[in-house]
Amino acid sequence: MAKKSASGVNKSKEIRDYYAANPKAKPKEIVEAMAEKGINVSAQYVSTIRINSKKKSGKKTGKKRGRPVGSTKGRPVGRPAGRPAGRPPLSSKSTDMVNVDALLAVKKMVEQVGGIDQAKSALNALEKLTR
Repeated sequence: MAKKSASGVNKSKEIRDYYAANPKAKPKEIVEAMAEKGINVSAQYVSTIRINSKKKSGKKTGKKRGRPVGSTKGRPVGRPAGRPAGRPPLSSKSTDMVNVDALLAVKKMVEQVGGIDQAKSALNALEKLTR
């Protein structure tokens, strides 16, 4: 439990009361006014009390930060979160990797058809045939 101040005065209440009477008062001005009453506070403490008094007071609602549970923002209703099953991983390492045997076979094919341009046109023709 918090220790009571030696003077028995509630510093926070005194600061809030002063702000209520003088809403445009600066923290340094309040520190001086409190010193006249014999209350020792810092300007930072005064600022903290002022900001906290502006926040909503009352019972906490228990709400947690972040996206609410069951939120469907960014996806259709009824679809589970995450990536669908069977989709490849996001990293492209496995798709960019070509084994040495396949690369040598492609090189041999390019030499047989007469160059890269002819190989490209042959692959385009093959793609049209397999559709």
